[in-house]
Amino acid sequence: MSEHEPVAPGSSLAKDDEGLIGYPVRSAARYGLITAVDHLGLIADLAKDELTLRPSAIFTPARAALLGSSQAVWILTGRRPQRIDRSLAVALDERIQHRTFIRDHLNDAYVTDNFSSGFVHDLRRVDAELTDEINRLNALRKGTAYSGKFDTTRMMREAAAHLTKAGEVDDQWMRLALSYEWRIASAAAHARSWPMQVRKTETVSAGGGDIRRMTSSVEEFAKSVGVAVLMTSEAWRLWDLRREMADSFCWNCWSG
Repeated sequence: MSEHEPVAPGSSLAKDDEGLIGYPVRSAARYGLITAVDHLGLIADLAKDELTLRPSAIFTPARAALLGSSQAVWILTGRRPQRIDRSLAVALDERIQHRTFIRDHLNDAYVTDNFSSGFVHDLRRVDAELTDEINRLNALRKGTAYSGKFDTTRMMREAAAHLTKAGEVDDQWMRLALSYEWRIASAAAHARSWPMQVRKTETVSAGGGDIRRMTSSVEEFAKSVGVAVLMTSEAWRLWDLRREMADSFCWNCWSG
């Protein structure tokens, strides 16, 4: 946390964190903001020189910024029980992912047979510690507002719903644009061919079939960056309101 952005005692965010030792709401929200700003900053750094629009890769940083800022927005909206549980859901998923990474090594025969016993012992220790934390987080989440397993797509959609909660026609188009960027700009999509059926392509008929060449444009990339900037801006707004103001004054924080 930056010393220039302290969480004020008695603020909405400070109240959220009461009793949440080790799993503060502010950490999950702030980390989302940090990753959003870092990825948007990378795009700005790349744009200082001549930016090559590589259509299967250039959208990835914008998508990562959208994910980080959506996490912050998702956690910082709603009423206190929902905010707390959402931050716990993120903490739980983080530890599950970490444990899976550790177990990938523990379940690898080459690692257990050839790496030092000390290293394997450390892996098992971390696995046990993560399992304890996972059990603790599951216990904390019993009977809370958020139901079901944590899912990044659901998180992004709910953050988009908050951003477009006015329900006007333009807002609905924005909601669809956010969902579009989430799907089409994923790293998994970049390594596969199906986005070529969605993004602009050059098609040439040859040999009884089509040859497709994926293309891109500054305008398309600007849209991808734009939705990430929009979500990040809302995340910062909510962050500043929550860390500075009490719930009774944070009337425009709610997601509905």
